[in-house]
Order: sequence, then C-alpha cells, then structure tokens
Amino acid sequence: MTTLLLIVSALLLESVGSLPLLVHLGAVSHPLHFYLALHLLAAALTVLALLRLFPPRYRRPPLATGFTLFLVVFFVPFLGVAAALASLTFGLRRPRRKKPELCTSVSIPELPYRPLKVSGQPRFGHGGLAAVIRNAPDTERRVGAVLATRQLRDKDAIPILRIALHDPEDDVRLLSYSLLDGKEQKINSRIRDLSRQLETLPKGATGHLHEQLAIQYWELAYLGLASGDVLQHVLGESLAHLDRASELLGEEIGLLFLRGRVLLQLKRLEDAEQSLQRALDLGMSEMDVNPYLAEVAYLQRRWRRVRELLSVLDPLARAEPPLALVADYWTSIP
Repeated sequence: MTTLLLIVSALLLESVGSLPLLVHLGAVSHPLHFYLALHLLAAALTVLALLRLFPPRYRRPPLATGFTLFLVVFFVPFLGVAAALASLTFGLRRPRRKKPELCTSVSIPELPYRPLKVSGQPRFGHGGLAAVIRNAPDTERRVGAVLATRQLRDKDAIPILRIALHDPEDDVRLLSYSLLDGKEQKINSRIRDLSRQLETLPKGATGHLHEQLAIQYWELAYLGLASGDVLQHVLGESLAHLDRASELLGEEIGLLFLRGRVLLQLKRLEDAEQSLQRALDLGMSEMDVNPYLAEVAYLQRRWRRVRELLSVLDPLARAEPPLALVADYWTSIP
C-alpha cells in the first residue's frame, strides 16, 4: 500500500507541476520554478517506489542505486516519472529470457596431487596393433593402426608394417609400403653419404667411417629391411667394414660385439662365439653379451652351456623382457 501511495503521489506532483507550463496558467508567477520544485519531489518519491519494487539483488548498494535512479528520473522532464515506473519495473520483473549459449565455460581442473596410476598392460602395443591390422573389419581402423606404428621403435614397427603389406585394401598396403620404404631410404641415404666421405679422406683416417658404415648395413639386416640374397649382401658388407675398422682402430669392444652379432646372423657360429667372448673379456657387460653367447650355444645344441650363460645373469636383469621367459625356462632346468 505504501508503494502504491508513493507512485500515485509522484504522478500527481509531476502532473500538477507540468500543468502551468503546458497551459500557461497565470496563477503561478514562476511556472518553471514551480515545476522544478514539484518535479524534484516527484523524482524522490519515484526513487523510493522503485527501490521497493526492485528485486533485492538490484537494490545493492542502496545509495548508489538510488542516486542513479534519481538522475534518470529528474533529467527526463514531464515523462520521466511515468517512463521510469513503467519501463524499469516491467523490465526487472519480467526480464527477457536468455538464449541458450552455444559454448560452455569449463574451469581448468587442478593437477592431481599424486601421479596417476598407469596400467602395466597398455591398450595398444606391438601385439595390439598387429591384431587390429589382421582382424579389424573397418579399413579406417587398420589405416590408423599402420599410422600408429610411427610412434614405435623401428624394430617393433617394421614387422607390423610387413603384416600390413598383405592387407586386402590398397590404402593400407600403400601406406605401409610407403612407411617401410621411407625407413629404408633413410638408411640408404646415410650409407651413400658415408661412402662419399670415405672417398675423400686418406685411408688411414677412415676407421670411424668404416665403423659407421658397418652399423648402417647392420641396421638394414637388424630391422628386417633386407631378406634373402639382399640380407646376405648387407651382412657381408657390414662384416667387411667391421674388419677394415678393426685394422685401423684396433680391438674395440663395440666392434667385437657387433662383429659377433653379424657372424651369428651369417651362422658362422664359432667365429661369432670368439668375437663375443673377446668383447666379454675386454670388459663388456654379461647382460649384453651372454644372451648372444647363449644363442650360439643353443644353435650348437650345447644345452648345458645355455643354462650356464643365462644363470649367471643378475636376477633383476634376467627378469626384463624379452629375456625373462627364456631365462626362466633354462634356469629352472635341474
């Protein structure tokens, strides 16, 4: 009731004050001053009424809000009181509905206070990608598996890419061939660069170049990028460069170890064992050499020697893949 009284009083004061100015009544000697006085009072009553009508959240802070409303009403002559009462009250009581936002703001989550648990069995690994390529009916999934091999080591990626070469879809086959060819071309490019450097240096200063060439040729064989007669050729080239490097650099552990692995691939078992044993005698770790010596012994059918070589390895080192299952089997034999 008080709010309604304030509104009626404000409208009456505004009407009474405006009348002398609009109809030029002579009874009022100074109509402008008369209007301003009544308009000032009407504006004050209007502000009091509006503050009562406003929702509570729009009244704070009360002094600043009231002063702002007073300025709005006072500086709009004649219609200021009515317009303010109609527009502001209606607008605040019945606000326009907001359109649904297309984007939603999401706060950035805090980092965990401790490391997240990581599964020891990843969803995708060497076997997982190969299974997708062999069995997935969707071509896009098989293409994705081929692309995922770029995140693997070349040694793990190349067998998967060779499986993809037999895929029925051209997209999968061409993509896998492109990736394989890129890996092979990269190694061949390094071989060509090293060979050109070999021609420009004096023969006595080419020991390390021969070593690098031997490594690159071995890489072609080790990664499975060569097979058949090509495999025999790259292994022969690697062995020739290793022999030349040994002549220039002398006995080095790395050269002896690589020479033993190349000879093992060539099935020259006695020579391979001799090179590997010499690398071991010069201080190379048993963890690095013994698995290859055990492979030599296995191919020679020396079963007791295989067990001896694997049993002397450190148990923690022996538990790491891919040696774990093989070592557990041979060391469990009485």
